[in-house]
Amino acid sequence: MAEKNLKRNKEGYGYKYTDLAQIHDYLEKNNMQYIQKIERMDGDDYIFTKRYIEEKWEEEWLQGCRVVQAILQGKNNPAQEQGSALTYARRYSLLMAFGLATEDDDAQSLNKQPAQQNNYKNYNKVISNDRAEAFQNWCDSLFITEEQLNNKLKKYGYESIYDIKEKDLKPITEELKKEC
Repeated sequence: MAEKNLKRNKEGYGYKYTDLAQIHDYLEKNNMQYIQKIERMDGDDYIFTKRYIEEKWEEEWLQGCRVVQAILQGKNNPAQEQGSALTYARRYSLLMAFGLATEDDDAQSLNKQPAQQNNYKNYNKVISNDRAEAFQNWCDSLFITEEQLNNKLKKYGYESIYDIKEKDLKPITEELKKEC
């Protein structure tokens, strides 16, 4: 089997990532296939993947990432935003289902300090919606429960991931990593 560490070949949303086509090509070259479906659980949509490995289809569907709901910002098209969220969840669900890695973890972007770290005003700002959604997908990829996340947010005085300030994002992610 070829190397399981895929290269990041696309750039957008402030970070590089491995696109769905590259994951698909890798699997196809290694005689692996998949099908995916969306299932609604507890009011949220999740990606489920069924794998074809060693010339047979597995019976079990593997639960993957939660599909983050698009939030209309500015002039963005909500259908495109939802499509991006779906593609993101599909990519990371495939990476998890097949045990694949990429060059770096997108979660590293969650731990980056603001560009002007010395500027307390920026450091004390609420994270962008894109970073909040990336954070939610990171939590989903580690199977952090809603209860775990809510408890951590409450500890820091937040009601929602969209309230998190830049200064608290890194400590929250590090604490959640330790709990996994």
